[in-house]
Amino acid sequence: MTDSPFKSALKDYFFFWRPSLSRRLTLAFTIFGLAIGYAVYIYLAVSSTSAFIHLATDSVQQYLTSASRESISRNQGELLKIVNERMTHIANATRAFQGIFPPMRYSLYFNDGKTWQHTYMNKKGEIHSAPITSAALAAALEETKTKKIIQSASLFYGMNSTVNVKINITPVGSDYTQIFTFDVQRQGFLSAFWMNIAKALLFFLLLLLVSRLLGQIFSARLARPVEQLSREAEIIASGDYERRFTTGRKDEVGRLAEALNIMASRILDSTKERENIFIGILIALTRAIDAKSPWTAGHSERVTKFAEAIGRGLNFNEDEMRALTISAILHDIGKIAVPEQILDKPGKLTDEEFDVIKKHPQTGADIIASIPSYELILTGIVHHHERWDGKGYPGGLSEKDIPLIARIICIADVYDALTEDRPYRKAWSKEQVRQFFEENREKMFDSDLVDIFLKLPEI
Repeated sequence: MTDSPFKSALKDYFFFWRPSLSRRLTLAFTIFGLAIGYAVYIYLAVSSTSAFIHLATDSVQQYLTSASRESISRNQGELLKIVNERMTHIANATRAFQGIFPPMRYSLYFNDGKTWQHTYMNKKGEIHSAPITSAALAAALEETKTKKIIQSASLFYGMNSTVNVKINITPVGSDYTQIFTFDVQRQGFLSAFWMNIAKALLFFLLLLLVSRLLGQIFSARLARPVEQLSREAEIIASGDYERRFTTGRKDEVGRLAEALNIMASRILDSTKERENIFIGILIALTRAIDAKSPWTAGHSERVTKFAEAIGRGLNFNEDEMRALTISAILHDIGKIAVPEQILDKPGKLTDEEFDVIKKHPQTGADIIASIPSYELILTGIVHHHERWDGKGYPGGLSEKDIPLIARIICIADVYDALTEDRPYRKAWSKEQVRQFFEENREKMFDSDLVDIFLKLPEI
């Protein structure tokens, strides 16, 4: 049962933990958007609080200045009524701020030179005054006498907090002091969120959509080329050093792709150099083995040349050709264990001597066991004396059960043996050799490979 398109899209969008750079970019933009939203709320709360404090302070001071009379200034009850009226107007005019901080509380303090008095209005609307008993409050009121205005605003991190403001509203030249204070209850982020849940959800939805859009834009410009570059790097790391990747960009991604291509080229050059050294060592080794008998000098190199020609006729790729080349070079390495008197015997071999000869393919396989790509070149060495009709050795394989590389080397090996002098016969003419191959189609040799071989310019 397959998921619906909507469910699949939903899974694809929210599975950010998958190792995808584009998804991580989208997640990063979402987190960044939330952080920006939170920072905007902090800024709005701080700036709104500051604006409100300045509005209230300036408004109260201007109103009291214009309405100040000696009788009112000394009558705390009248003054408190004036302040109450003015602050009510301010509160009504700033309802837009109520989503950030609730209605404020305010108080009026008076000092006639002796003690600080708190003037307040009870529930019945009656004005009363009472001495204050808090030493800390008295000290703060004394500080306000000289600083004119004090506010207790601290760093706001989005938690519920209170800002206390004290304003010196004493008329100039008076021998008494009047301090007006009010509190602004600053609402925290979570409280504002739950009070405005619909707006908050709408904001979060818009944030997700914008983050998704930005993630796709940046993914197209950055993440996708990087992901493609990563896949190309994996291909190169797997051994395909001829692989190249072009972005058409001039930025860091383009320079990274160029650096990757340069690295692959250097690895390829180094690999080819090591390959050439390796092949050179193998050729030197086979020359030493072929030199055991004057009749086989250069045999392995000629077999390799003929085998490579057949491989090109079959359109072998680079890896296939490499395996064919190494197999052909080393196909007779096991003859190092065969005595010279057997190799150079001018007459027919005895059964015991032929048994020694038949062991050289397996001996060769044992010798090359530590060579890299052993499995690829093993079959050509072990089975190059197998016959299409199944009468060969060491496994008695037949037809296409014989590995292709072994069938190729078999043709090249027999051709070189027939066209060179041996202690038991002279080299055959090319006409004799062609007739031999025609007669032994589907007996010794793969008929399709014989067709390719006999059409080669080398032959």
